[in-house]
Formats: sequence, structure tokens, C-alpha cells
Amino acid sequence: IQGFGNVGTWAAKLIHEKGGKVVAVSDITGAIRNPEGIDINALIKHKDATGSLNDFNGGDAMNSDELLIHECDVLIPCALGGVLNKENAGDVKAKFIVEAANHPTDPDADEILSKKGVIILPDIYANAGGVTVSYFEWVQNIQGFMWEEEKVNLELQKYMTRAFHNIKTMCHTHSCNLRMGAFTLGVNRVARATQLRGWEA
Repeated sequence: IQGFGNVGTWAAKLIHEKGGKVVAVSDITGAIRNPEGIDINALIKHKDATGSLNDFNGGDAMNSDELLIHECDVLIPCALGGVLNKENAGDVKAKFIVEAANHPTDPDADEILSKKGVIILPDIYANAGGVTVSYFEWVQNIQGFMWEEEKVNLELQKYMTRAFHNIKTMCHTHSCNLRMGAFTLGVNRVARATQLRGWEA
């Protein structure tokens, strides 16, 4: 997980709670790794207490740039855009990339990674949970009725699952990758809404 702010911390917590193993984490203060898996709760407490990932005794220090090319199944960039580029994309060892950050993969890297067979869950989908829950907040304000956390989570899961299946259908229809499928689906929806409202495209 590259980035250990709000997004990265929650990603790590949820993966840890579901039984996944987080083997490396980095942020602006440094990076750590542990091939046996990092104790995420202990790391969060350490960062809260010290303001840094440095000197955490549950893993070994590593160069932050190395995290992006570290041996792992899933790479989750959660911080800055453009961190995956033509200089490092060829060395990425992850089989899957989940773009929790905005635009972490530049076009050159996207092409390189696609040729390597890396499956990228694009940012337009992967980090849409936040704005979806903001929509839920708007709905609750309209209703004047607050939902329980369990309902919010269930609704979010329903929306995200449906969106993923819609993207996959678009990919199968047009023989494209997930990024192009998501973009095509989004553009088609906006174009359709524009037509229905009677605006000239």
C-alpha cells in the first residue's frame, strides 16, 4: 500500500480484517515491509503516537520507491498521481493494481502494464466509494432520516458490485480493458442523459 493517510489506512484495515496480508506500506515519512504480514493495528497506533512509519518494530525499513516494485499480489497506490510511469512500470511485480489514488498510473505505464498482463482496477471506479457515500448523505438529508452504518455499508457494496458488473459487461462487449470499459460506460451515461434532457451534444 503506497500512501498511509485516510485512504491507505482504511484500505489496510479492511484488508487486514478480511484476512489479507499487507506486506509493505509507505507514506511521505518512510516505508516498511514484512513478508509475514504487517500488524496493521499496531502500525496505526505507532503512526498516531510518532507521526511517522519510521522505527516501527513490526517490520524492516525500505526505500519508498521500492514499494511500487516490491513482490506482491496486489499493489494499491493511495497517495499521489503519476507514481507509476515508464521508468518503473516495467519492474512492477504485482499481478493486480487497485488505483485508490487519483490517476496514479500515467499513460505510458498503463500501456506497459497492460502488455505485461497486469490487471488494473481504474481510479474512476476504485476510489468512487467516497463520492458514493457523499450521495448517500445527500439522500439522508432529503429524507430527514439517518441510516445506520450497516445500511450505508450494504448500500455501498450493492452500488459498487453493480457498477463492477456493468464495467465488465462493457469490457466483454467492446473487448477492452477495465479502464476503457469504465470510461466508455461513463461517457455513454452522460451522453444518454444529455439526449434525454433535450440538449444538443
